[in-house]
Amino acid sequence: QMHCLGKNKKIIENISRVKEVLPCALGPEQFVLSLIEAEPPNVLLMNRPCKPFTEASMMMSLTKLADKELVHMIAWAKKIPGFVELSLYDQVRLLESCWLEVLMMGLMWRSIEHPGKLIFAPDLTVDRDEGKCVEGILEIFDMLLATTSRFRELKLQHREYLCLKVMILLNSNMFPLSSSEEESDSSRKLHHLLNTVTDGLVWVIAKSGIPFRQQSSRLANLLMLLSHVRHASNKGMEHLLSMKCKNVVPVYDLLLEMLNAHTLRDHRKPMAAASYCAKADG
Repeated sequence: QMHCLGKNKKIIENISRVKEVLPCALGPEQFVLSLIEAEPPNVLLMNRPCKPFTEASMMMSLTKLADKELVHMIAWAKKIPGFVELSLYDQVRLLESCWLEVLMMGLMWRSIEHPGKLIFAPDLTVDRDEGKCVEGILEIFDMLLATTSRFRELKLQHREYLCLKVMILLNSNMFPLSSSEEESDSSRKLHHLLNTVTDGLVWVIAKSGIPFRQQSSRLANLLMLLSHVRHASNKGMEHLLSMKCKNVVPVYDLLLEMLNAHTLRDHRKPMAAASYCAKADG
């Protein structure tokens, strides 16, 4: 167990470099503006695979891209006002729990204007039928395309997307927290942060110009789609673990670390942040 926890060094080191900031006390508009500034850059694959895809070439492209995006995801999370005020333990567990959902939400946003296509990166566009070369992935592609289509029907706006992505991060950790004073304080901060981003989404919808009576329906329609994102993420995680076990594609760096964390989740009890970090440094 100590060996496996040691694999979390990269996540912990990246997060630990951030200094404490003042408690998040921003109004909805200021909070949403900070999310715009926190957005990660577009990530390029930089090495386009030859087409038609093979199972190996597609999975290699997707895993390489995911590993690159994970680095930016950690940087993005740290820029969300209030995130680094949470305990280090909570920061790590939230990222471990939601990383594929966050990646998929970004994928859907990039693909929203391209029906039938998945825009994994500016230099990697995949048609739905190209997924046939990878066993089991076509079902996941269909789930992603269906949810993207629903976001398209709702005319998802950029600021709404930003708020939903932060909600995915903050609402991802379903594990009981320690009863320590530090963890209780972190839990309070997390709930406050969730309320703040919810207020931000409500503000964005209110400013969109739609009639007041339709605003609550829009909020509900957007939030209900998050369960579809999570379902696609769960299927995607199962598939990625299967590909890893079959040695279809090598998995390394941050992506390997995140997969290991997911595999171990059902076999370990949550630890206090101090214990968690001590074992990771060991």
